[in-house]
Parts: sequence; C-alpha cells; structure tokens
Amino acid sequence: MEKKYFLAIPLFFLLFSFLFPFRGGVDRYFAQDVGSSEGAQASRISFVPPFPGRECTCYIADGDFSAAGFLDGTLLLNEKNSGFKPLDNRTSGKYQTVYSMAVSEGLDYLAVISGVEPKTLSVYQKKQDTWTQVRRFDLKNEERRSTYLAFSDNMLLYEDISGITAVSLTTFRQYNLAFDGALKEVAFGPEHEYVWVLSDEEGKSSVHIFLYDGSLIASAPYTGSGNLRAERLVEQ
Repeated sequence: MEKKYFLAIPLFFLLFSFLFPFRGGVDRYFAQDVGSSEGAQASRISFVPPFPGRECTCYIADGDFSAAGFLDGTLLLNEKNSGFKPLDNRTSGKYQTVYSMAVSEGLDYLAVISGVEPKTLSVYQKKQDTWTQVRRFDLKNEERRSTYLAFSDNMLLYEDISGITAVSLTTFRQYNLAFDGALKEVAFGPEHEYVWVLSDEEGKSSVHIFLYDGSLIASAPYTGSGNLRAERLVEQ
C-alpha cells in the first residue's frame, strides 16, 4: 500500500472525532470560552473533561468560572475551581434539555436557554454568593438546537424567530432587532453602542447595524469573506 494511504487512515479518524464530539465512547467535549471584550458568547473553542454517565449538551468557561448543561436539564456550576455544584434549572418546559448558556462579564448574571414546550430563557443573578432566578421568559422558538445567547454590557441578547431580542438587565424591557434570513454572526461596537448582525437569506448575506433599542441604522449586502467582528474593527 502506498504511503499516502497510510496517512489517509489516521486523518480520517481525526476528522471523525472532531465532527462527532458528543458520541458515546468519546472522552472529551467541546467548550465555549466566553471570555470576550465584546460580550460574545464564545470567542474560541477548547476541550474539557467529560461527565461520566451524563450527556453534556453545552459547556461555557470564563476564567475560573465554568458551567455545564445536560440533556436531562441538569445545570452544574464550577466557581473559583471549587468543583461542580448543581443549580436548580427553573425551566417551565415539558422537556428540560439545556441548549445554550452565557455569563456576564462581571460573572454576576447567568442566562440559560432550556426546555421545549415551551422553550425557556432563565436569567439568574448572583446575590451574596447565591444564584437567584430574577426573570424567566417563554420563547417562541421551539427548535431543539443551540441558539445565540450573549451578554453585552448591561444587555442580554438572544436569538428568536424574527431575529434577535435584546433584554435590559436594568428594567428587563425587551427590544426586537428584526431582520430577514438566518442569523450567521453577531458583533458589538467597542462602547456597546451598536449591534452588528450578519444574516443569510437564500445564499445572499446581508449586514445590519442596530441600536440596542431595535432601531435599524443601516443594512447592506455583505461581500466579506472573513470574520465579521475582525472586519468591522478594521473598518473603524
């Protein structure tokens, strides 16, 4: 057998392990690192140890804080490397699966999307070393998948059926950032004054610039081929 075929075999298994990280027998999970100056939910991907006997559906990490969500709705938090401890998942959904999580830059707010029928967004605030649920929203999006969820300064943003909803952490008032097509990427202005949204509709990409109150500042076709956040910073 030629040498090139010997190289192809290990490359195939390496590719397979990356494509199917949550299948049985795999001993590592993808982690979303939420440490980002722009409030993005995940700035890079790394690996974390598995949780034996549990089906981990999402994992976030920021410094010495990490959180894991599971297929059965279990939530585990690890603060200051003290070990994972359970947090009551107060979803109202018929099915409890945790789909998305995000933590604020100051590590004082935690947002969790979980459940179906209805899908629920829970907002927890840390008060005197105790996480307390301060708001819960029933979402219209019932898709069983991870959806966009991120903090930006004093706002929480999540993906919904008409675009993105921004929630004020001060008043908990909600603002709709509406656009057509599927959400592809989100970036924030350096002073958290604008939200940049990249969407795709029938293979055509568009970039939209919003204020956090939902006002659309500009919208145009997007022809860039790189990372939206990086290209926006270069333009500025």
